[in-house]
Parts: sequence; C-alpha cells; structure tokens
Amino acid sequence: RMRVLPLVFVLCLSTVAAALKDEENGGIDASGGKRTKKSYEAKQSFKKERKLARREERAKDKKAKLSMMNRQKKQGGKSSKKSMSISPEAKAAAQEKIEFLKRAVDSSTSKVISLRPDSYREYVNDGPRMHWSLVVFTARGGRYRCSMCQTVHPHVVRVAKSLNYSASVPTFMMEVDVAKNEEIFNEIKLTHAPVFIMVPPTPKSKKPKIKTLYNKLPAKYRLGAHQNIGVDDLTKFIKRHAKQEVHLIEEIDYSNFIGLMMVAGAVAAGLYYRGDKLFKLREYKLPYFAVASVIFIWLMGGGMYNIIRGTAFMGEGLFHPSNGTQYIAGGLIVGLLNFGVGAVVILMNTWALKDPNDPSLLKKRARKGARTPLQMLKELKPSPGLCLIGVIVLWYNLVMIYTRKNPSYRLGFVRP
Repeated sequence: RMRVLPLVFVLCLSTVAAALKDEENGGIDASGGKRTKKSYEAKQSFKKERKLARREERAKDKKAKLSMMNRQKKQGGKSSKKSMSISPEAKAAAQEKIEFLKRAVDSSTSKVISLRPDSYREYVNDGPRMHWSLVVFTARGGRYRCSMCQTVHPHVVRVAKSLNYSASVPTFMMEVDVAKNEEIFNEIKLTHAPVFIMVPPTPKSKKPKIKTLYNKLPAKYRLGAHQNIGVDDLTKFIKRHAKQEVHLIEEIDYSNFIGLMMVAGAVAAGLYYRGDKLFKLREYKLPYFAVASVIFIWLMGGGMYNIIRGTAFMGEGLFHPSNGTQYIAGGLIVGLLNFGVGAVVILMNTWALKDPNDPSLLKKRARKGARTPLQMLKELKPSPGLCLIGVIVLWYNLVMIYTRKNPSYRLGFVRP
C-alpha cells in the first residue's frame, strides 16, 4: 500500500500539468480535438466584424428611410402610412355628410354647428365618416349658464371661422349643449363642461351606441377645458390629430371704438351748445352723489367679477344656485342692499340726531325759497327707531341671500 500511494499522486500531478498545458495552447474544441490559441482569436475577431457590419446596415436603412420621408414632405407626396380603404357606397355616404356639414357651416354666422341627438348620431357617432369632428360639450343655454363655457365660446368661434373646409378630410367644429342634449349627457355620464373630443374618420359603416364610442375614444382625443384655454390650445389640438394647419383670421371689432366715438361726440356737442350750463353743474352735489352711488353699487355687486368671468345677466332666477358664481342681476341686487344699508345709516346720523328747532336750520329755510332735493331730504325728521328698523330689514335680506347660496353661512353665524 505504501508503494501505491506515491504512484497515484504522481499520476494526478501529471494529469493536471497536461490540462494546464492544453489550456495555454487554446483548449479543446467541441469535436474533442485540440484547438490552438490563434484559431480562438480569429473566431472572436470574426464575430466582432459581423456585429459591426450589422450596425452599418441598420444605420444605412435608417438613413434611407429618413431621406425618403424628407423627399415626400418636400414633394407633397403621400405619407408612408397606408391610405384609408373605403367602398364606393360608403364613400358616397360619407361625402353626403360632408356636403351637409358644409351647408350647415355656411348658414351659421359663428361657423359652429349646433347638434341635436339625431344629428349627433348621424354625423359624429355613426360611420362611415371622411371628416374630423371637434365636438365641444357645453352648458351655455338653459338654466346652467356655465361661466367657463361662456369664456371659451369666443375662442371656439374664432377657430371655427379659420378652419379649412375645402381640405380632402376637413375638420368641423360642433357644439353639443346640455339644454338641447340632456339625453346624450346622461348616456355618457358627463357631469361637467366644457369638454372637447376629437372624433376621427372611419371607413366602417358601424353604428355603435353613443356611450360606446365616447368611452372607447382614446385619452389623446380628449381635451378638458380650463380657465386658461385659448385659441392656441385648440389649434394645436387640431394639428396634432387632423394634421391640419389652422391659419387664424384676424377680425377687428369696431363696436367699442364706435361707442367711444359716439360718447365723445355727444360730450363735445354738449360743451359746444350748452357749455356754460354744463360748467355750472360743478356747483351741485347731486351729480357727484349719483355717479359715486352707481360706482359703489357696481363694485359691491361684483362688477369686475362679471366682466372677468363673462357671467350671464340672469338664468331661471335672479340668483345663481351655486355659491361659486353669480348672475349680473343678483349681483346688482346685493349691491343695492349694501348701498341701502349704508345710506340709511348715514341718513339716520344726518336726520335723527339733528335738532329740528336749530336756529341755523330755521334761518336757512327762511333765506332760501327754492330748495334742492338734498335740502328737502335733510328737512325730513324720521325717528331714530324707524331708521334702525330700515337697517335691520335691509341687512336681513342681504344675509338671507348669502345663506340661500351657501347654507353654512346661517345668517352670519357661520358653522365651525
């Protein structure tokens, strides 16, 4: 046994040495034969050359494709996408829809097509269609009077007047108002406005449900309006999907200029013919009081808010049901009530606390025969209690309006 162990150890060492020598020479190939180090390096270099060749081929293909697309753009040729295939019958039906929509645009001064449920199904929902439909769901009419809808509408009209209706695949601006299309709003479960959607053309003659088409419409074809939405947002929306450039038509509104010139002319004519009498008005306090009262009522009634938000004069009632906006009529009533409260307080101080037998007041009455309206008001002598009742009544009506618009107000006792 002691003689066998050294022999086994020697055999193991020789085997390991032979393996290390083979590895230095390039190892053994798959067929079991030995491979040299030079053949291994040649194979690796071949793989690298093949990778470089493939990269060059892909770069050439990409460059050729880009050059072809640029050439097509310059020549105005067709795009690389396949054109929409449509049968002759479907094409004739789609063309009839386009002709009808063009007549509707020509008959409308705003160039915005107002839709009803039947026309919405036929020209927006049902196929075939060879036109783009830019539909705005709005709430301008009826009892809703959406202030944001009123703000967005002039931008919609301006874009509609600037669209190119002679294009092969034209785009039409359409309006769906909730006052005339409540069933559409209920079917698609739309609870806010305004909302814009872009309905693309289709060669298919399918007639899906309105809610099906609306719900399946991708998010990229939707545009939720906000306070800062303008003409640029709508033109970019059209260009992104319909691939049409909208060249805006500049319209000059001379109404404000004409009104200003008429006022200036009236003032000039009055100064020319009755200048001496007009300058005497400076001696009277009543014109200044009237102008100051009108400005006070206008400001307290939210006049600047009405101009900025473009609110309607009135809806089904004088006061808007929401506490976030108002009607012009309701704002004027609030301004008048505030003016009344302040006026009664001032008059109570002027009338009720003045002695009617004051010698200076008696001398003024005896000295002047003709009296102005303000002097006649000063000579009235109501009791302080009557003035106080007037203040309470006016103030109560004012806080009642606030409580009606916002129940949490609770006549001035706001809930914590």
